[in-house]
Amino acid sequence: MAEIVKLDRISKHFGPIIGVDDISLSVAEGEFVTLLGPSGCGKSTLLRIIGGFDEPTQGAVMIGGRDVTDLPPSRRPVNMVFQDYALFPHMSVGKNVGYGLRVGGLARAEVAQKARDALDLVGLPEKFDAAPHELSGGQRQRVALARAIVRRPQVLLLDEPLSALDANLRLAMQVELKHLHQKVGLTFIMVTHDQNEALAMSDRIVVMREGRIVQEGTPEALYDAPDSPYVAGFIGTTNLFDAKVGADQTVKAFGQSLTLADGIAAPGRAMTFGFRPEKAVLLPASANAGNTLRGRVADLLYQGNSARIIVDLGGGQVAVDMQISGARRGSGVPEVGDEVQVQVAPDRIMALEATKQP
Repeated sequence: MAEIVKLDRISKHFGPIIGVDDISLSVAEGEFVTLLGPSGCGKSTLLRIIGGFDEPTQGAVMIGGRDVTDLPPSRRPVNMVFQDYALFPHMSVGKNVGYGLRVGGLARAEVAQKARDALDLVGLPEKFDAAPHELSGGQRQRVALARAIVRRPQVLLLDEPLSALDANLRLAMQVELKHLHQKVGLTFIMVTHDQNEALAMSDRIVVMREGRIVQEGTPEALYDAPDSPYVAGFIGTTNLFDAKVGADQTVKAFGQSLTLADGIAAPGRAMTFGFRPEKAVLLPASANAGNTLRGRVADLLYQGNSARIIVDLGGGQVAVDMQISGARRGSGVPEVGDEVQVQVAPDRIMALEATKQP
């Protein structure tokens, strides 16, 4: 795919504070890229720089092969969907959607038709004459999306677009937004701090920390092969431990011994290791199994069709996820206080990075 957005060594300073620190990034045409990270990591600042709402302290922004670094938002082939939707309360839905086209001088009839087409894309053709206050939160979000895509920008920027929605509506809108991306074929660049949103919708995730990119890749790559404890902990849940690799490929995990897969780390090296809760298996204390950690159930978080079991190993705690069929009681779920074993296959243990030495 052709490159549509290129950021070349972008930095943004707010006095002595560095918001974005020397970031270079390319986005392909039609790609759905998510900037993911905690509050204050620079992801929204970077999005605003792409949109022209903030000027970089240094670096260049290229869109469609053209340097737009010094151009205002109105002269860039982008549109932005904000967290608060920013709909005009005194205008109908149709007029909200067509506002940018009217300002651009398009004929009234053409504006109305394009607005109707955009509303049809987001599944709200019947709301053309409605007022914004008559809509639900999810409907207002769809109107904001329709207004953003009606001019067919080359790039659609989304700043925490689902953050104002409740949990159930948020899940539904993730599906809607992904389908919309597939239908319109535009390049989407989204900002979120929600790992589930990023995993569910993105072609590529760019994980940020303290103004820098720490890792980027497909959702599958970042989840299955994180580069660092930070990424492993931010995308999903990971049981982490520091250990030195023995000559026989064993490590001490929470005071007990585990065997690693061959070649995962060199003997004698101090590393941070980890395993996902769903990659471990919970066994009774009496089971005759290898590569296990012995402990006692400290807590149980019931989640309907699954449960997260917190196991105290003496030298620390780990989480193990297990599926539940039928009622919780009698379905093999242990009780708090039960002695258990946590089995982790060698190839389920990730070597993340070298432990920093004092």
